[in-house]
Amino acid sequence: MKGEIITYPLIVANWKMHLTLSEALVLAGQEAKTAEQVKHIEMVICPSAGFIYPIFEFTKARPENLTFGLQNAMWEEEGQFTGENSLLHFKGICKYVIIGHSERRKYFAEDDEIVNKKTEFVLRHNFTPIVCVGEEERFHLEDHYQSEIRRMKEREGILTQIEKAFDGIPKNLLENAVVAYEPLWAIGTGNVSSGAYAAAIAYIIKSHLKEKFGEAVAQNVKILYGGSTASDNVKEFMMQPDIDGLLVGGSSLKAQEFNKICSISAEVKSGRVI
Repeated sequence: MKGEIITYPLIVANWKMHLTLSEALVLAGQEAKTAEQVKHIEMVICPSAGFIYPIFEFTKARPENLTFGLQNAMWEEEGQFTGENSLLHFKGICKYVIIGHSERRKYFAEDDEIVNKKTEFVLRHNFTPIVCVGEEERFHLEDHYQSEIRRMKEREGILTQIEKAFDGIPKNLLENAVVAYEPLWAIGTGNVSSGAYAAAIAYIIKSHLKEKFGEAVAQNVKILYGGSTASDNVKEFMMQPDIDGLLVGGSSLKAQEFNKICSISAEVKSGRVI
């Protein structure tokens, strides 16, 4: 339809602390080729911070649907923050910043207050935050729907994590945010969530965003699923209407596997279900 706005699935490759520079350049070239072939996605590559500029230069001929992201960033432009990443160093290079990933929370004691400071800072500097939320234990939505939603609103519950991450940030800025739902019991364990379960959580998140922050925020904030995603299960996640994309960990380090994930995601979301 003429004038219709088409949004492509957002597929984020979180390489974490893996690869040598030479390996990263090879993988980036392969994934850039995937982005060129699979046009109906937005691909974001998040390498180690030290590799971003070399990869950016190496892939100068990359397609427009390939962008880059930071795995972490500081909430100040500059200062005495040894080892941190300043957004100023990545303006014009990166578009996205992963914030509050479960590993940052677990190993570096990042709490909701830090996540909030980073989210606001990232948005005010015209980057897009990918705010990660997740639960330690599976919810039992099939049998205890209302009580499980109450649990999500308790301290450290996923809905509380979102509220605290977005607290005090103007709604017009929040519309540019992304929420990545990563069930902690599924990350790196192989105990992947079902598509129906992830869809229910995404729906609850969307409803909560509407209740707390308004219709525009709920409509514009993309929701990603992350947690042991692979080519053999990606279809059931991407078929869910409230799941707008994926945060991919280990599978993003395998070019052929990641190509399949991107291809399936594009085909499902464009209506050409394979």
